[in-house]
Amino acid sequence: MTWQWQHTENLTYLTVLKWVSEGIDIGFSTRLGGESSFPYDSFNLGLHVGDDSETVLKNRKDWFNLWGVPWNKVVVGEQVHGNHVSWVKDQDGGRGAKELVTAVSAVDGLITQNAIGLMAFFADCVPLYFYYPDIKAVGIAHAGWKGTVNKIGQMAIECFEEAGGRTEKAWVAIGPSIGPCCYSIDERVAEQFRSNFEKTPFLFPQEDGHYFLDLWEANRVLLLEKGIRPENIDIAAICTADNPKWFYSHRRDGALTGRMAGWIRMRKSR
Repeated sequence: MTWQWQHTENLTYLTVLKWVSEGIDIGFSTRLGGESSFPYDSFNLGLHVGDDSETVLKNRKDWFNLWGVPWNKVVVGEQVHGNHVSWVKDQDGGRGAKELVTAVSAVDGLITQNAIGLMAFFADCVPLYFYYPDIKAVGIAHAGWKGTVNKIGQMAIECFEEAGGRTEKAWVAIGPSIGPCCYSIDERVAEQFRSNFEKTPFLFPQEDGHYFLDLWEANRVLLLEKGIRPENIDIAAICTADNPKWFYSHRRDGALTGRMAGWIRMRKSR
């Protein structure tokens, strides 16, 4: 597996070492090592789920310290299950890091050419990470089923291309999310995928009229359509719903649960 577990004295997270060797810090947190109480125990990084905000900020401080980044060098988007992607620059540093109201509004994707940390939150949705080495740009996108069916990954790629990035040179990583083993959808959702995709090899019919949905494959299909090379896609293939020890899961636990963080940062600006 290209994604690998990393352990510090207090925290456990996942990363992709070949990205790190290129000067890209990339990570996906787990639920272990923080200070949040049940049902957010213990390393909840989401301010929007009902957890005590001061406790969440303590957890976030530990996360930022792991990467050696101060609060004013982090940017967070609002995340509305859409497909909007926004460029951010140094002057955006700090937005959403300590409070919800300053987050970049109504976006589920962030991209930058600056050495600022981009952070997004997950509890089953798919984290998409992007690196365009030719223009020294990185990005992160939050792709639940709505973001996936509305092709947020392709929207991010188009933003990079508009800035001069060559997609055939790009790298993409797909982090842990709910897997096809645990994600059953109804006909209404399945029909939206059939309407927006030429083929749906990621839908698997069940006897009760529902379908298992493979969001990893659905996003891989979208990436390949835009010209990402298969060998440049790193898929964690780890199911958040099937691993309660490590991850929060909205599908498994309901609304009262925490959030993992997806993280990406270039250690040097363009």
